[in-house]
Amino acid sequence: MRFNELMDRALFALSVPKCICCGERLNYGQKAFCLKCSLEFRDFKTRNCSRCAKILSECDCSNEHLQSHFIGRVIKCYRYLPINEKIPSNALVYSLKCDNRNDVLEVCANELEAAIRNSVVSPENYVITNVPRRKAAIIEYGIDHSELLAAEVAKRLGAEFIPILTSNAKKAQKSLQTTDRLKNADFEIAKCIDLKGRAVIIVDDIITSGASMSTAASLIRSLGCKSIIAAALAIAYKD
Repeated sequence: MRFNELMDRALFALSVPKCICCGERLNYGQKAFCLKCSLEFRDFKTRNCSRCAKILSECDCSNEHLQSHFIGRVIKCYRYLPINEKIPSNALVYSLKCDNRNDVLEVCANELEAAIRNSVVSPENYVITNVPRRKAAIIEYGIDHSELLAAEVAKRLGAEFIPILTSNAKKAQKSLQTTDRLKNADFEIAKCIDLKGRAVIIVDDIITSGASMSTAASLIRSLGCKSIIAAALAIAYKD
């Protein structure tokens, strides 16, 4: 066994990583999920889009609200079910938001990279950016999880990552009704760049009402890009 692998195993043992869903201690080589929860997650990802009938990770169907904000295609990996918080797919989103675990980021990036490659030709030619996290949440958790995810996905795709927007939102979107979410999605352009003729992929962890994604898209559109694709781990809206 190589020295690097021995060190890796030792660090893994010292960190005592647990499954993000059920809390069972992970074996070396397992990432985010134990075997049981990993199989449940894999099964959940086989759900189909009610419009195109493809599994969601191969589907890029949008909806009327997002289409009205220049987003004709929405890449997603699976459906978020708020009524069942303890399923592995939901646990993955929560852990990405809160835990700052490298293995969770790796699993999320793997899923989103694969979904993007399923739908986008030459993704390396796109500019990758993200829906920014509100400042209070960054202070609380120490990370902007969507920025980390977008940067990691861009690296894997060989694309350029640019954090274009910053957030002035005062409240967490999940605590608000749909009409209030539009008001709360208060973003501004932090990095004014010329996107004329460029295609952009906007990354977020989850699209629920679409308020944050549509607001971000409108601002990015003002920089002259030719097209926008939304990409999220999960969607909560109905097809």
